[in-house]
Amino acid sequence: MAVIWTWIERFLELVISLCLLAMVGITVIDVAGRYFLNAPLRGGYEISELLMGMTVFASLPLASRAENHLTIGLLTDNLQGPSRRWHRIAVLLISAGSLAFIGWRMSVQAGIVQGSGATTGSLYIPIWPFAGAMAVLAWLSCLVTTVLLVRALAGLDRDAHAARGSLE
Repeated sequence: MAVIWTWIERFLELVISLCLLAMVGITVIDVAGRYFLNAPLRGGYEISELLMGMTVFASLPLASRAENHLTIGLLTDNLQGPSRRWHRIAVLLISAGSLAFIGWRMSVQAGIVQGSGATTGSLYIPIWPFAGAMAVLAWLSCLVTTVLLVRALAGLDRDAHAARGSLE
């Protein structure tokens, strides 16, 4: 399982890197064209929107795996023993439920935009492949979080720091 996750992680990091690099390139070309040639890049804004969505959703499984949830350290840093474990389980449970909801809604949305044939405004890029990829990434995040939750419930991870070491 750890080998599979390593490959998934590398692939997601590549996707994130390529999306960010493309957004930088598009922005540079758009700004240079706008100010030096008085001709902005046609469709640059909508391509950046699609790439931003892909960047966010490709980051979700990695953030879920690292358990980088938003928590208030003032309250959680002082938890010890069973309290710390149950807090972690509660956070993972809420995260898994939230990610399942996001995955479900993105799946529904992907079906809607595919059925309607929706495209971007100026370049007519079909939107459904992006929505579908985002749905898959949300479901992957949910799966990762669910695995961490099951491991926490089974007592296989002592605390959140132990969970960051392996997803086996």
